[in-house]
Formats: sequence, C-alpha cells, structure tokens
Amino acid sequence: MAPAEGGNSDLRIVGAVEALDRIYPWLDEAAGGEIPETLLTRMHVALEEAVANVALHGFAPDAPGHITLRLRVEDGQARLVIEDNGAPFDPTTAEIRPMAASLAEVTPGGWGLGLIRKFCPAATYERRDGLNYLTLPFPMPV
Repeated sequence: MAPAEGGNSDLRIVGAVEALDRIYPWLDEAAGGEIPETLLTRMHVALEEAVANVALHGFAPDAPGHITLRLRVEDGQARLVIEDNGAPFDPTTAEIRPMAASLAEVTPGGWGLGLIRKFCPAATYERRDGLNYLTLPFPMPV
C-alpha cells in the first residue's frame, strides 16, 4: 500500500547481504505509484548503496544486526530513513573514493558513498541511543 501524503511504510531486515533482494520490491510497493519513476530510480540507488554498506561493513562477524527502513512521504518530499544497530559510521562525512585517472586504473567496488551523495546531497546522519540513523530526503517534483 502506498504511503499517501503523510503516509508511512517500514521494512525490518536482518543485516545480511542475502536480505538485500527485499529492498527494491519493498520500495516499489511502498511508493505505490505516488513517486515519479525518475525519482524512484534515484531512491533505489541511494537506498541500495546505503543498506549494502551497513550489511557488508556495519556488523561484527557473527553479531546480530538489524536494519530498519522507513519511507515517509510528507511536506513535498519522500524521505527514506535507514536505522541500524551496527558500528557508528557517518556516510555523509566519510571520505569518497577518488575517480580513477584512466580506465586502466578503475577497480570495482567502493563507489557507494559517492552515489549516495550524488543522488541525495541533503542526506543527514545521526548516532542516537546506540543506533545509526541515515536520512535521505528526496524533494518531490511539483
């Protein structure tokens, strides 16, 4: 069901890479056609990169981890919030991998932070009560 203006939708996953395949279907269903396709595509990329970073790097081996995703549509914006109980990490201030000087120097991986900032430059981070909160606000087109 789509979150109408002021609506909410949440998804809680275990912090494992195997759970990442639930993100796109959840966001598509939560958006319910209310978020334009071009904006939804940007949201997909930023959300997947953020959650993958938490799942891959945020939890100690064999430590239970959870990630809760929230979509709120209100005040002319679609806002994604990623909450996790992983290690403190602020993706809004972490160093971004520099661009390679040539195609021969390009190596795979490590581009997630740059993609998050490109598609959601107004992202904010907060560490509160042992949890990380990454908020990704996306203005809705008029």
